[in-house]
Amino acid sequence: MPERRILIVDDQPEIAELTAVVLSGAGYAVATARSGVEALEHVAASHFDLVLLDINMPEMDGWETLRLIRADASLRDLPVVMFSVKNEIRDRVFGLQGGAMDYITKPYEVDQLLFRVRRVLDPARGGLPPRSTPQAEV
Repeated sequence: MPERRILIVDDQPEIAELTAVVLSGAGYAVATARSGVEALEHVAASHFDLVLLDINMPEMDGWETLRLIRADASLRDLPVVMFSVKNEIRDRVFGLQGGAMDYITKPYEVDQLLFRVRRVLDPARGGLPPRSTPQAEV
């Protein structure tokens, strides 16, 4: 199977870089964007299998970015997972109602991030890792 491509959209370089390391270490090809505007440029120019989208960003926030992705017929089916420090129930519900497939709060646990990414990318497996991948001890 070809490598799955993930776009991480976060204006905080430390978070984007750490998340990129985690996801690339799990076998994903990763790109980053620092704003909603930059994210839209990336998804228009290249194929991605998933977008991890922060909410609080300059220029264009994650809500507007999600709205524009869902309004574009060519991007409508692109899986988007909201990725934010906003952890109120209303934020989660708003994201899901707006078309996000999931909502991950930061700071995140690595195992939870990987599980949720796998679940979105391979719903038939329910987020389970391939059998050859060692499981983290709890």
